[in-house]
Amino acid sequence: MDKIRLRYAPSPTGFLHIGNTRTALMNYLFAKHYQGDFIVRIEDTDIERNVEGAIESQFDNLNWLGLTPDESFLTPKKEYGEYIQSKKLDRYCKLADELIVKGFAYKCFCTSEELDAEKERQAAQGIVATRYNRKCLGIKDFTPYEGKEYSIRFKVPDDKIYKIDDLVRGMVEFNSKEIGDFVIIKTNKIATYNFAVVVDDFDMEITHVVRGEEHISNTPRQCMIYQAFGWNEPRFCHLTLIVDDTKKKLSKRSGNAVFFISQYREKGFLPQAVFNYIGLLGWSPKVEKEIFSQQEFVEMFDEKRFSKSPSTFDMVKMKWINSQWMKKMDDVEYLKLTKQFVDQTRFKISKVEDNWLDAVLLLFKKEIEFGAQINEHLDLFFNEIEYDEATKAIYAEFTDVKPMVEALKTSLEKLQDFNEDNIKAIIKELEVNFNKKGKNLFMPIRIASTLSSHGPELAKTIALIGKEKVIKNITKVI
Repeated sequence: MDKIRLRYAPSPTGFLHIGNTRTALMNYLFAKHYQGDFIVRIEDTDIERNVEGAIESQFDNLNWLGLTPDESFLTPKKEYGEYIQSKKLDRYCKLADELIVKGFAYKCFCTSEELDAEKERQAAQGIVATRYNRKCLGIKDFTPYEGKEYSIRFKVPDDKIYKIDDLVRGMVEFNSKEIGDFVIIKTNKIATYNFAVVVDDFDMEITHVVRGEEHISNTPRQCMIYQAFGWNEPRFCHLTLIVDDTKKKLSKRSGNAVFFISQYREKGFLPQAVFNYIGLLGWSPKVEKEIFSQQEFVEMFDEKRFSKSPSTFDMVKMKWINSQWMKKMDDVEYLKLTKQFVDQTRFKISKVEDNWLDAVLLLFKKEIEFGAQINEHLDLFFNEIEYDEATKAIYAEFTDVKPMVEALKTSLEKLQDFNEDNIKAIIKELEVNFNKKGKNLFMPIRIASTLSSHGPELAKTIALIGKEKVIKNITKVI
């Protein structure tokens, strides 16, 4: 395979989310697997919809994920032209004029009111797919139109079949008779998406176009433009949809609470984990394994293994993968991460010893799924815990444990050195003296000492809560 070049081309109309991250990631993996180039290009011609800060946010979050481009407007290569569409308007217009000269395009002077009226007329006749009626195609004398605004339309060939060998769908056919003459340059002299993207991909020598399936209907129009110029078409690959658990396309509007990559960062997800999970959306490895590093993805990537079915975004799976990556962290990294996310208005960590805080946070290294989740576990150590009805009901299931819990209290009160090993010895003694094992031993002790029916390592937890608070809890339960 010759040097391959793939691109991710976001519009600054929004921020990096799950869907366009998957597109960027697959382009990156495809390029890197074949020692090719990964390019980020900005498609900013939809000026009214552009969002301030969107470009900076895109690059910031791509870099966080490790999707660093080889080329962009920040690191351009002169031979490929501009990497921002708004800086290429003259080139688009020049090429559109060339198509007019060659007979592949023409000027259209129809106003928006005239176009709307024609659409309504066709709809009234029962035409579902309305199209331009070619009113301006035959104009030979432009004198009456001097000074009038015009768009440039591409002249769609009559009844021609376009075949696309898509990497996901295989051979896909389109008939040009179902496509009306489409605008390539608007009246404000800004190129439309279908025209600009072809020019950009040609200028940048893009070999493969990997994008979402919503673009597949654009592909025949783009092929027409390639053929009109006599340019080679790239290989197309249209990824299937990412859907939510209701099988609707995943979007902010569909109710997905965590849709943007910045939201995952704010919650304390790890970039390796987000990369890992999204890398498995619509693509599958040959091996029965789910945790992969970025380098492993690059090495095993195979463009033949894209899914032909929609991928369901599963937040439970995302959290699980993140928890696996958190477990891989060394303790220093883990503590650095979790301390960033402790809610210091709720938990006054500045008032406690560093060693004690580290020990408390490390208790939950195998428990939490993302950084901010640490806050769900710290009340036990910092604040008064309510002995709620649900926990009381669980405790009530153990009918003959009061003598054991009273013995626990007595032993802990006598304990001079309140540490994990000594507490373990007391629990072992209770096991022997009261002939209790497993849940019948540990659950009553856990509820009595922590006022909670679940938690991390019991003896370590009791030691870190501290003698005074544990005795107070046991007294409340008794």
